[in-house]
Amino acid sequence: MAQTTAEFLREQGKAEGKEEGREEGREEGREEGREEGREEGREEGKQDAVLKLLQFRFQNVPEVLSREISNIHNLTRLDTLFEQAMTAQSIDEIDTHSSVNAN
Repeated sequence: MAQTTAEFLREQGKAEGKEEGREEGREEGREEGREEGREEGREEGKQDAVLKLLQFRFQNVPEVLSREISNIHNLTRLDTLFEQAMTAQSIDEIDTHSSVNAN
């Protein structure tokens, strides 16, 4: 059965629309991936800064404390821990279990 010009154009438009939609979806996915990567980088950087400061100030950081800090993903909480690390008189003053400790 022969396809009319209108049917042909409609099919061509659908195909082009699908391809445009796929490309837009891929671009959105790439951007989301980049943003997730940047966020993870910020988290890891702050975790590392807290741990380095604790090591500098108190030499030995207990493994359990190191793991707890590495499992915190809340940037505000990590900032608070960094401030604690700057002012604490002992490693025991570092509170990783605060109610603000939302991942």
